[in-house]
Amino acid sequence: MYDDTAHIGRQIAMLRKASRLTQRQLAGKVNVSLSLLQKVEVGDRAVSNGLLSGVARELRVPIEKLTGQPYTEDRKDDSTHRQIDAIRAVLRGYDLPDEVPVRPVAELAAEVKEIVRLRGEAQYGKISARLPALLEELVSAAHRTSGTEVWNLLVRTYHATHTLLHRLGYSDLAEAVEHKITWAAERTGNPLAGALAQWTRCATFEAAGDFSRGLRLMDAARSDLDDQIRHNPAGDTITVYGSLHLRSVTLASLAGDSAATRSHLEAADGLAIRIGQDQVHWGLTFGMANRTTHEVAAQVELGDGIAAIEAAGRWHAPRSMPKTRRGSHHIALARAHLINDDRSAALRSLQEARRIAPQLTRLHPMVRELTAVLVSLHRRSNPELSKYAHWLGLAG
Repeated sequence: MYDDTAHIGRQIAMLRKASRLTQRQLAGKVNVSLSLLQKVEVGDRAVSNGLLSGVARELRVPIEKLTGQPYTEDRKDDSTHRQIDAIRAVLRGYDLPDEVPVRPVAELAAEVKEIVRLRGEAQYGKISARLPALLEELVSAAHRTSGTEVWNLLVRTYHATHTLLHRLGYSDLAEAVEHKITWAAERTGNPLAGALAQWTRCATFEAAGDFSRGLRLMDAARSDLDDQIRHNPAGDTITVYGSLHLRSVTLASLAGDSAATRSHLEAADGLAIRIGQDQVHWGLTFGMANRTTHEVAAQVELGDGIAAIEAAGRWHAPRSMPKTRRGSHHIALARAHLINDDRSAALRSLQEARRIAPQLTRLHPMVRELTAVLVSLHRRSNPELSKYAHWLGLAG
């Protein structure tokens, strides 16, 4: 039996009615056509991230109210969710560390490196199992040792923590981490740590539909790195600086600003040429492949499925590209195929995302939305689609 409450459109309709708004009124407020909103509400069109943020803003509800996150009903992710209270407790006492045994810095660095690797592999269950103890130890070490090395390790670990909480759908807790990572970055004296903190903080503005403020934040973060990119354009600097442009690509496309989207893509082009093959620094991936992934997603948000598919044709991911980025590419590609009404290709892209990064894919709200829409559009039985919906927990 298929659970049609998985449709984000169904939730939009219910909450719109509770707010006593007509479809025409809400469509006007979020600047989309009435026909598009009607199709989204009945499940015949997938909602875009931009529309999702806009609706949440106008209805004054968190995005999770529309997406249904966190998806705690899926037993496959029980162990991942089970650690949230422990993570919450450690975050609460960030400035009041307990006296816990602290390993040598080299050992802490090795474990943080493994956490960063697991983040790139989208191994959220393994991350959540290790984070509470590691965070507690790092906070204690940072307050008890001199120098900035442990603070740098704490910034990287907070970044992985934010990714975990964001992916699971605990937005309020993720926002709390944004303040912690900024606090830790200020103590490193490292401009790249500060830029990562700003890149991370941008997630809250994106989710709130406050795209203009998010773009201003990215502009300021790049400005802080201007001297470094000009005088010391090392791989880590270019990666972080380029990632700030890619974040702006996302924000501009969500805002429907095609000119700004194109401008930031062009800036990323020049940086990607300088860096060569995609690199990963500070947990961020930058190079031509990830730049193209962002272009595909941006064209989807701008409603141009044909341009998105054309961009995807230029995508050549190195083997070293993290699974989170490769999986995200195929999710964006599935969205593009559905815009072009190629349902079979959309399902194949979703299946490929599952093969590459299963937990990322299973926890992604857009994957559930795309699958729900595909089920709605297929008037006849489709065994492969039914199997996929069952794997997501959308069908009994």
